[in-house]
Amino acid sequence: MRKYEVIKLKWLLTLELAFAGAYVSLTRGLFIVFLVSLGHGIEEISLILFISMVAPVLIGALIYRHLAFVTRNVKLKLIVFHALERALWFIIPFVRDKLFISALYSMISILSFLTGTFISLVIYGSFEEDDVRDVLAKRSASGGASNIVGFALGTLLLASLPEGEEFATIYPLGALIGFLSTSLITFLKLSHLEGMPTPKALEGPERAFSTAFFFVTLLTSGNLLGVLWASYLIGYLRGPDFLMALLNLVGGVTSIFASLAWRRSSFKALRVGHGLNALGPLLILVTPAPILHIPISAYASFTYTAANFLGSFLFASYNKWFGAVRSSVLLATLGHLAQLLVAPVGMMTKGDYALALFITFLMKLSSVLLALLTVPEVAVVPEDAARTYSYVLYRSSVTGYKVAVEISRETALMALKLLALTLALIVLYVIYRLLIIVVS
Repeated sequence: MRKYEVIKLKWLLTLELAFAGAYVSLTRGLFIVFLVSLGHGIEEISLILFISMVAPVLIGALIYRHLAFVTRNVKLKLIVFHALERALWFIIPFVRDKLFISALYSMISILSFLTGTFISLVIYGSFEEDDVRDVLAKRSASGGASNIVGFALGTLLLASLPEGEEFATIYPLGALIGFLSTSLITFLKLSHLEGMPTPKALEGPERAFSTAFFFVTLLTSGNLLGVLWASYLIGYLRGPDFLMALLNLVGGVTSIFASLAWRRSSFKALRVGHGLNALGPLLILVTPAPILHIPISAYASFTYTAANFLGSFLFASYNKWFGAVRSSVLLATLGHLAQLLVAPVGMMTKGDYALALFITFLMKLSSVLLALLTVPEVAVVPEDAARTYSYVLYRSSVTGYKVAVEISRETALMALKLLALTLALIVLYVIYRLLIIVVS
């Protein structure tokens, strides 16, 4: 691509998230608040999120094995998935049935996964590593600025509209703003992504595995904290509904400065932010006054931006040997897998916020330890040791997976054999009874 085309593509992608950020803050960003307003507790919310995340993860695993789907009709697919995701938010506020909400949110999640995959492909498939860092930082900053507008508007509408009617206004408004970002997609020139090849052989797959492991652990803990924080603040500490939107607003403001502060940082510097981010759940747990959660939101947002950049920038550095297509599908799948894994923890804790927040802290701490011990670029141990730990982790996981598959296969075959034997015995018994009747 020519230099002016690279600059144009960067700005279009930056502006796309400038509108999409407000859309997300007014829709998915307030989805937990919407569920809480319907009277759902942490277990019910976790169940809804779990149901809605199963399909995207399965689709991600399927696409990862058939990557050609991502490299055909790239622009058309991106526009269609982008627009349909936004259209479904017109329906959500008028639904009260838990299963119907789960079904609709599942469809939204599938479309979000597909949209995220193609947006990542545009970024990772169009730029060199430095440009990937630059556009990710610019998108993060523009998304943060857009979040300010979205969450400010969300805070105002939640505080001023009659109770029970807020989301009938908020969600359609968010969807309309989202369509503005869709319109920008139509200006992208993506012909260079058609038929993009994928490296067939991976150089050291354990590197990608250990990075993916630490990243999905980080994302899971971040998503879990988002679910817990809203329910804890509103349902347990009795804070007003608009306070969570205000916290999101503060987080959005902070993320702008964080994106600019961390965008050119080395992996060694980003790991400091990653480590500091682990303290967030403990700060929430020991702070009983709802208003004091506002500065905690700023702290969590600033440090989480560094941790998130660490994972994204690592995959940018792996681009040459891992491939943009594979990276795009994997990152989108990891994001939805992280949301899927939130549900079992939420249901397991059964409304015990202290336990849930402590588990979130342990997950964040585990993510830090994984990065520091198994990812050579950020490890505190010698590079050879980090590669060894990464290889051991990868091989043990692969071996465990193969054993699990073999056990599952043997179990399934044994079950089929037992079923066939049972059916045969039943048939023999029926024949035996019929013969008795006939002879008699």
